[in-house]
Amino acid sequence: MRPTPQYITAAGIALNVVRFPWDEWNCRQYYGSVDDAMLARLEHLTNKANTGLAIATGEWTCERFSTVEPDPTPKAYLEAAWAGAIHPAYCKYTETHDDDWRGPIRAPLALTITLVNDALFGLAYDPRVAVRVCWLYNLTRHVLPDLRAFEAWFEVCIQRMEQFHDKAVDSQGEEDIFADAPSQGSPVPREAFDPALAYSPVAAPALLDAFLLGLRPELNPFLRSPGELAGEGGISKPYQYTPSPRGS
Repeated sequence: MRPTPQYITAAGIALNVVRFPWDEWNCRQYYGSVDDAMLARLEHLTNKANTGLAIATGEWTCERFSTVEPDPTPKAYLEAAWAGAIHPAYCKYTETHDDDWRGPIRAPLALTITLVNDALFGLAYDPRVAVRVCWLYNLTRHVLPDLRAFEAWFEVCIQRMEQFHDKAVDSQGEEDIFADAPSQGSPVPREAFDPALAYSPVAAPALLDAFLLGLRPELNPFLRSPGELAGEGGISKPYQYTPSPRGS
């Protein structure tokens, strides 16, 4: 699996103690609200930009519990989700079972999987990926021991997405023919959410292609095999990125 981004590990959030409250039967209180100002900004972004931000936010939660939860499932799922953000066929639809994911460590990780999965596959009944980003932001803030690095990172990411992947900017670019909702926009590479790296959408196709080529679907149970992807609309060569003819 891909290593955790350095900007997350450098934040020093992977503590082996849990100091936040967790009510197993009312966990929605920790993530289910929406800040209207934040939502308004996010709703100006394409769904692809919000999907990337959702996955990148989930990586903070995975890192937070990395020293106390050895199960590789959440990290493996998020790796597959990055591929699914390029084309949803790459990532398998996933559900967690409550009995396997209880407590203040595993339950937030399960929620991360569920909310990201919903951002990928729940657009037919609710196309507002921005709402899922708000929920993941709230959940991550609740479990982190220190918020400063995360909140600074999140603001930088929103500003970058506003610059390059606002609907008004990105809507005339690449459109996904398999999209369940309008304003999907162009796929956004994982590197776009690293504040230390310069980013331009011009570089996105090469970054997306390198990411797909580096995946090992035989080692990740959430990735579909090349054989399973044969004949899938929108994928001419499995695990290679082919931009839409409308893209630049």
